[in-house]
Amino acid sequence: MWTVCLIALALLVPPFQAEDTLRKYKALNFPGDSESFVSFFPDMTPFSKAFSFCGWIRKDNSSAGWPILLSYGGNELRMQDNGGHNCIYGACTRLANKFTAPLGNWFHYCATWSSESRQFREYIDGEIIASRATAQGRHLPPGLSFTLGNWGDGGLEGLQLEGLLFNFNFIAREFSREEVEERAGDMCELKDEEEGVYNLSWVNILGEERNGTVTEVDSVCLEKGAVESRLEEARKGVEQGEASLSTIRDELDKILDKVEAGTTDMLEMEQGQNISCQVELTSHLNKKRRELTKVSSLLNKVVRILQGGGKKENLSGEDDETSDLEKDRAASKWDFLYSDSYFNKEFTRQQSENLRSSWDKVCDKMVGVTITRKLIELMKSVDSD
Repeated sequence: MWTVCLIALALLVPPFQAEDTLRKYKALNFPGDSESFVSFFPDMTPFSKAFSFCGWIRKDNSSAGWPILLSYGGNELRMQDNGGHNCIYGACTRLANKFTAPLGNWFHYCATWSSESRQFREYIDGEIIASRATAQGRHLPPGLSFTLGNWGDGGLEGLQLEGLLFNFNFIAREFSREEVEERAGDMCELKDEEEGVYNLSWVNILGEERNGTVTEVDSVCLEKGAVESRLEEARKGVEQGEASLSTIRDELDKILDKVEAGTTDMLEMEQGQNISCQVELTSHLNKKRRELTKVSSLLNKVVRILQGGGKKENLSGEDDETSDLEKDRAASKWDFLYSDSYFNKEFTRQQSENLRSSWDKVCDKMVGVTITRKLIELMKSVDSD
């Protein structure tokens, strides 16, 4: 029962991905050679009936060729940084006169579609530049290659991209015009993922394997002076995490105090089972306290990273000298003898019989329980000298 309680308390700790906090503000730099691209095979099934994909682009070359921003399954979806050949379901159109951003300047691109509207709409900086109908029954097929910076599976000369991409997200929902305008407003105001809506996020894309010399670089959102505008938001996240940790520490302290005091209202078992559960619970509480200490240390490191402008630190939280498993083995099965029922008192035959009887009952209750690694390690810790 108490193992379940501890697990429930542990789940209250909010997930805090320190690296993602700053990494999502990174851009991908495509150097302009055919061997530099990103290509992978994501699960596109959720996008078969509706999608929107939006992101920021900076062109660094005015080539009149075919520089590909994005390609899915060849021409199932195809977008160029100059609008020269934009396609959906194999039907292409030319929008070169709409892609007029000067070299070195960022602009926002967004495309939306659904099987219900059957309209493929394209936007530049929040303004609609094209809308065309798709055939009845068409949908985005799954299982094809998703490529940034080249066409098809990549590696084709003359189709490479030279420039930067930032915050491209693929969402399984058709955006309204107002939503597109909102996303095009502030480059550094990143939208949270929508609950219940599948999202191929920019952080996901940054984690994919790259070909050639595609590299992560700081976007304008991480340039000097820009971090301060979002530092307060990050600090609030750290503070919320620390507040949750403090609450959990308080609850764990209360439980441990009652266990150490031997109060019967915390352990609704017989005396012998109480002893066994105290050993197990104390071991788990000690481990959880060490984990909470590590998380607190990690949160403090995140604050230092943010204040230091993104300087890397060891965020693993691992102790190089002693593992958690080695520390857990320090618990002794004899610790229960410190309880008021035994410490500084003569050990009676009746107490011996009580302990033996209680252990038999515990063994009987284990019948039908799955033998897991955690259970084995628990029994080893109780049985080791």
